[in-house]
Amino acid sequence: MASRLILKNQLLTRQVRSYASKATETFPEESFSGKAWRNGLIAIVAGAIWYRADQHITHSGDDKHPFTRWIEYHMNQSGENDRVNQANLDSASAAAEYRLFYQEAERAPIHRMRYPESFERASARALTTGVNCELSDVKIRSD
Repeated sequence: MASRLILKNQLLTRQVRSYASKATETFPEESFSGKAWRNGLIAIVAGAIWYRADQHITHSGDDKHPFTRWIEYHMNQSGENDRVNQANLDSASAAAEYRLFYQEAERAPIHRMRYPESFERASARALTTGVNCELSDVKIRSD
């Protein structure tokens, strides 16, 4: 039992020492000369320049900003959008009317004879012409 504890203790110390030896890695120095700080500063300067140019363009007397005019140029016309919306509305209303029409539809009632053997009970004598018909080939469904 004691040998097991000693052996376990030796294994743990070896593992701790092996981790401690790896702690000598060198890391790069952290300062404000990194690429992230440079790119951030460039983005801030570009934003400030764009803001000043944008103010100059909008105060030059134009009715609309050039970016707004570019967006309007590439958008669909409102008349075309209205036409598409009206076509969609017409097709939706036609589909709704179709659903309402068939929603209340019912199958035709099936009239079934209560006693199908009544076909065979009729008398073959004294038949008036046109009152009875030939029923010998009639097949009665028993659903």
